Amino acid sequence: MKKISLLLIGVILFAFSFTSIAGGKYGLRGGYQLSNIYNGGNSLNKDPLNSFYVGMFTEQRIVPMLSFGSGSEYSQIGSMTDNNNKVVMHYLSIPTYLKFKIGPFFAIGGASASFKVYEQHFHTDAIQDPFEKAGWFDIPVYAGVGLQFLMIRIEARYNWGTFNLYDSPNDGYKNQYLQLGLAVAI
Repeated sequence: MKKISLLLIGVILFAFSFTSIAGGKYGLRGGYQLSNIYNGGNSLNKDPLNSFYVGMFTEQRIVPMLSFGSGSEYSQIGSMTDNNNKVVMHYLSIPTYLKFKIGPFFAIGGASASFKVYEQHFHTDAIQDPFEKAGWFDIPVYAGVGLQFLMIRIEARYNWGTFNLYDSPNDGYKNQYLQLGLAVAI
């Protein structure tokens, strides 16, 4: 599993460097994110975590209606039992995707190499060290739709984590999150 992870990281980094050198469109994106941790249909905590994401991207047209893109993104992912009890994980991601565009509408699908850089557990207004920390790496896959008018894009993407967050009794829990945002491409 470790070799597969390293291979995927290498492919994603190569793809990112290719699109950076090849030219094309560049942009910034950001918006609202709603996340939770699931094991099948069961969530770890009662409520989703309301948060944000922000990043930059580059796209290269392959054929008139199809583009390849990559970038970097920061997001906060987790879940809540109430306002005083929550899990928040901070991720840096390298998303790669294909975008199919017809007129002003587009569909997007891809995967991200996501690296956890920090994790917080809040319990009754205090920050505590978690008994069991989540893994440091995930590869969420995602699909979404959007609308583009001139340089402005409105996007909606849903992400499914593919790696288990925990190794022991909670095995099977994975991140899932919805991203609703704006992007500016030049």
